[in-house]
Amino acid sequence: MDIPIDHNGIDNASKKECLLCTLKLIDRPKALQEYNRELEEGEAEILKGNYMTNEQLRKEIAQW
Repeated sequence: MDIPIDHNGIDNASKKECLLCTLKLIDRPKALQEYNRELEEGEAEILKGNYMTNEQLRKEIAQW
């Protein structure tokens, strides 16, 4: 299924980058090794405290 998305109409650079990165994730399936590596990297970031809480995320979204 194709969904047309006009990303040229997005003026905010960070929103455009977020959309394009999301679309790249959807575009191709990952190999199991790549998926596992990303999970391990994500877990390491969480253990370091590099994450946003649900409340922080909601505040940021409200600014959009």
